[in-house]
Amino acid sequence: MRFATVLTLACGLAHPIQADNLGTLNPEEGGLNSLEANIALHPDRIGMLCWIAYEIQKGGGKESKPAAEVMTTCAKNGNAPSMIMLAHAYENGLGVEKDLTQATYWLHEAAQTGYSLAEYHYGMALFTGSGTTKDHAAARLWLKRAVEHGSDAAREALSQVE
Repeated sequence: MRFATVLTLACGLAHPIQADNLGTLNPEEGGLNSLEANIALHPDRIGMLCWIAYEIQKGGGKESKPAAEVMTTCAKNGNAPSMIMLAHAYENGLGVEKDLTQATYWLHEAAQTGYSLAEYHYGMALFTGSGTTKDHAAARLWLKRAVEHGSDAAREALSQVE
């Protein structure tokens, strides 16, 4: 059901559907290009708008780059899940050039918000040296923070690194 909803939203945003002579059901201004404007107009909806951009971006194809640009806007507006999604994009080259340093930068930004998933991933990046210099002491600190914020994955990782 969730996939069908995302697919419906993504398809509707990506391709306008022509109506009869009364007009367009999904005008171009309702597409991916309008997400940034909607974020500015409706900051209370940032989570949903950024999620739509992520779902479009991870599918690849011609919409990946504009979707990554929208996710960058989301991340710069403080949306921690978007920061993690943008890190994933940089890690895998989805809509952006593959860049592990940028991926780790966005993980760190998200981790600083107290988002446990980001704290875990940033701690692991520090531990492995992915996109940053290895720093086992700092890795343990971030993993401990993630554990304090409820991350079971961080608890498991911490037991392995100590």
